[in-house]
Amino acid sequence: MNKRSFFMKGIVEIKICNSLYRTLVASLKTEISQPQPGKGKVIMNDEGGCLVLKIVSNNISGLRALTNSFLYLLHAAFSTLETTKDLAGDTVMD
Repeated sequence: MNKRSFFMKGIVEIKICNSLYRTLVASLKTEISQPQPGKGKVIMNDEGGCLVLKIVSNNISGLRALTNSFLYLLHAAFSTLETTKDLAGDTVMD
């Protein structure tokens, strides 16, 4: 029986073009600098005033795990910022 092998590479790109994205950069840098053993890697760039997170993995489970983690982190951060701004009578989202 012949065993076939194949290579899979998954990429997810998240682009944030919100005026408060710079507030997230410090938190995201901390998370990105943590080792992600065997899951993949996360690359953060500034593209034309937008924050771009590129999540790369060689397997579906790693891609899913990293994507879920960063989406949850972004949701928590924006929820916190929105609540803080609401209390101050301002709006976070552009």
